[in-house]
Amino acid sequence: MDREMNGQRRLTPEERAIRVKQLKRKRMFRLAIVIAAFALVISIIISPIIIFAVLRVKNFTVEGAAKYQNEEIIAASGIAYGKSLVFADLDEAAAAIEKTLPYTNNVKLTKKLPNGIVIRLEETSVLFAVEIGNGMYALTNGDMKVLELSGDLPDGTTLITGAIPLEAEPGSELEFAVKDDEQGDRTLELLKTISKAMASVEVKDIDLINISSRASIYMIHQERIVIRLGDSSEIERRLSLALRVIKEEENINPIDSGIVTSTILGQASFNPSDEEDIAELVEYKEKYASEKAEPEAEAEENGGENTENSDNTGENED
Repeated sequence: MDREMNGQRRLTPEERAIRVKQLKRKRMFRLAIVIAAFALVISIIISPIIIFAVLRVKNFTVEGAAKYQNEEIIAASGIAYGKSLVFADLDEAAAAIEKTLPYTNNVKLTKKLPNGIVIRLEETSVLFAVEIGNGMYALTNGDMKVLELSGDLPDGTTLITGAIPLEAEPGSELEFAVKDDEQGDRTLELLKTISKAMASVEVKDIDLINISSRASIYMIHQERIVIRLGDSSEIERRLSLALRVIKEEENINPIDSGIVTSTILGQASFNPSDEEDIAELVEYKEKYASEKAEPEAEAEENGGENTENSDNTGENED
C-alpha cells in the first residue's frame, strides 16, 4: 500500500523514471529550438554575403548585334563587371542600351546563373527623314524613334514635312509642341498611324508625306504621282485603294504623272497631268529632289577627278 507524505502520493520507481525521461525530452526540445533559431539567424546573416560574393557578373553574351560592337553594347547597359547579379536592373539596362545606341531595338536582358548576363537585341533602320529646321533632318525608324541627325537627305528614305518637332534627340521618340486647339500632342500619333498603314499595305517608293494640313494629307510616289488622302481616318484603306489605282494605271502607262485622289472612303481616281502642272510635285522637286541629287553629283565629280588623275599618271609614266 502506497504511503503518502504531506498529503501527496509518493512516486514509484517506475513513475520517477518516466518523469525523468519527460524532463530530459523537454530540455532537448528547448535546446533544439535554441540551436535552430541560432542557425537561422546565422544563415540570414551569412547567406546574402555568400550570394553577393558568388553571384557577380563575370561574363556577357550579346546576340543580334551587327552595327555596334559587343563592348559598346555592354558599356551602354551600365552593368559593370563584378556587379552583383542580384541587384542588376535588367529593364533599366535595356532602356539605357536603346537610348545610348539608337539603332538597337527590342533589347532584352536575362540572367544566366551563376555569373552571366545574356543581351538579345534587334537592329532597326532608317525609314523616314523629318525636317527639324536649319537644313537638318531627324532620321527615324517606323516607330518615330530618332536614330540620328543629318544635314543630308538620304536616298531611299521618306521625307516628312509640315510639322517641325520640338525635340529630336537620338535614342528618343520625336516630340512635338502641343497646339492650342488640340488636347495633347497628336502629331506623333498621326505619324505612327501613317507609318503602320504604310507597313501594312507594303507600299514602296514614297518620296514625301506632307501633314501641314491634317485634313489634306498627301504623299508623293516615285517623284511623279501625288496621292491625296484627305484626313487620317481610315488612312490604311485610303492608301490601299490609291495604290490599287496606281497599279492599274501603271499597267497602261508606267511613266505617267498625275494625281490620285482618295479622299472619300471607298473611292479613288487617277487624273493624269504634266508634272509642271502639279503644285506639290513642283515644290518637292525644287526644294528636296535636288538635295538627294547633290551627294550623287559630288560622287560623280570625285570620280571624274580620279579619272583625270589616272590619265595624268599614265601620261607621266609614258
